[in-house]
Amino acid sequence: MNKAFELVKWTDGQTGSNPAVGCIVVKDNKIVGIGAHLIEGEGHAEVNALNMAGEHAIGATLYCTLEPCSHHGKTPPCTERIVNSGVKHVVFAVRDESLNSGFDYMKSQGIKIEQQYMSEIYDYYQPFFKAKMRKMPYTILKMGVTLDGKTADDQNVSQWITNAESRNHAHLIRYTCDAILIGYSTYKSDQPTLDSRKYKDKWIRKVIISNGKFELNESDDNEYDKSRIIIVTNTEQFIEDVTVIVLPELSPKAILEALYLHKIKRLIIEGGMQTIRLFVTAKLYDEIHQYIAPKLLGGSSKHQFLTTDQPSKMSEMTDLTLVTVKTFNQDVLLVYRKDDVDVYRHH
Repeated sequence: MNKAFELVKWTDGQTGSNPAVGCIVVKDNKIVGIGAHLIEGEGHAEVNALNMAGEHAIGATLYCTLEPCSHHGKTPPCTERIVNSGVKHVVFAVRDESLNSGFDYMKSQGIKIEQQYMSEIYDYYQPFFKAKMRKMPYTILKMGVTLDGKTADDQNVSQWITNAESRNHAHLIRYTCDAILIGYSTYKSDQPTLDSRKYKDKWIRKVIISNGKFELNESDDNEYDKSRIIIVTNTEQFIEDVTVIVLPELSPKAILEALYLHKIKRLIIEGGMQTIRLFVTAKLYDEIHQYIAPKLLGGSSKHQFLTTDQPSKMSEMTDLTLVTVKTFNQDVLLVYRKDDVDVYRHH
């Protein structure tokens, strides 16, 4: 099962709206087939592993990180393929309770079914289930700050607070997400590319919240970048090759629900601070990724980390749990999750 989970880690972030899944087929204590779900709409991990195993699958044991699917979607049910392959024992780590179970069907065909719970694999899949249950993306707030909590100086310059190692790691987290969200002011002032170029060339959606008329940056005025952009706005407008979502109210809940309908299941919000504060105030986020640089910037509280204009009350504090601490040279990454989210991702 650990080897199957390694396949998941290798393909994390590239399977579109489907979860990454790994599968190993074993016979006579030898691996005869391995498979991963590589691209949305193509063969699932079980099918790819069984294709490799061929006739060796007869009488074999199949290990899978996620319960084999039993429904007709873009591909046929994996349970049918498993039964037809001659596999006699299926072991999986996590049940997919959002779909109909194929247990009874496989059991009726003489296959032994076993769940082998592993907490790390369970934790990995919970953001997928959380998004599916709420019909909103699993949302990460990410920011790079100084030791005194500044995200930029008083001239709005933010490059660069964190070091190159921290920024490289942030690209890895981007790669696991479907989209990166920023506000219109940040889009115009920083001219960001919002991709995961430090790791792999993945097609990540670029979401910009615009309260009013939107003007495209010159750097995005090409067919590829325009196809990546989703504008969430309250103003009817048309920009060729760009997806425009018009909402009567630009509330965090409405924005997240609309993005989910556009197949955004994992979202990272990177700024600016006004946009991040919007989601913090609404308590609509699942994790906070805070990269802290050992620097003191000083100046006003204009870009102070997570300050709001709302009155504060001790009774209304949001409890967070620290789940990960990493260091990148002198920078420190702290990953927090909200206590009403009983899951977290491993990176």
